[in-house]
Amino acid sequence: MFEEYLQDSNEFLSIAEEAFKASNEREARRYYRASVFYSAGAIEAFVNYIADSFAKAESLTAHETAFLNDKRLIFSIDRGLNERTEYHSIDDKLRLLLNKFVPGFDFSSGIWSSFMQFKNFRDLLVHPRQADDETEIIEYQTKVQAGLSSIIELMNCVSEGIFKRPLRKQLLDLIP
Repeated sequence: MFEEYLQDSNEFLSIAEEAFKASNEREARRYYRASVFYSAGAIEAFVNYIADSFAKAESLTAHETAFLNDKRLIFSIDRGLNERTEYHSIDDKLRLLLNKFVPGFDFSSGIWSSFMQFKNFRDLLVHPRQADDETEIIEYQTKVQAGLSSIIELMNCVSEGIFKRPLRKQLLDLIP
C-alpha cells in the first residue's frame, strides 16, 4: 500500500505544480494538500508494514514489536501480560528502526530535518488553527517537494538497514 501512496503523492504533486503554473491557486493548494496527506500516509503504511512483518516473524523483542504496533505491554498479577493500545508517533517509530538497523544514521542530517519540518507542516494542515488556508503556494511547493523527498530517502535508509536492499528504483525515481 505504501508504494501506491507514494505514487499517488507524486501524481498529486505534479497536478498541483501544473495548477500553480496556470495560476490556479485554489486548485494548486488542493492538490498540494492531497500530496501531503498521501506522502504522510505512505510513511505510516511503510512503518506499519515493517511492524507487522516483525510481529509475524517474532524477530524483535516483545516491547519493540508492541511499540511499533502502537501497543504497550502491561503485567498485572490478576491478568498476567496484556497489551493496551498506546499511540506512538511516526518519528519515534522511525527513531527505533533507524537506531536498531541503521546505527550510523545522523538525526541532525538534512533528511531527518526535512522530514520533521514536513511532519510539522502536515500536522498544521490536519489540525488547522485558522479558518482559511493562507499558506503561500511557493511554500507549499517547497515543503511538499522536500517532504516527499525526505520520506522516500528515510524509507530507503530503513529498507537498506532491515532488508539489506534499497527501495525499488520505481519508487526512488519519485524523489522530486
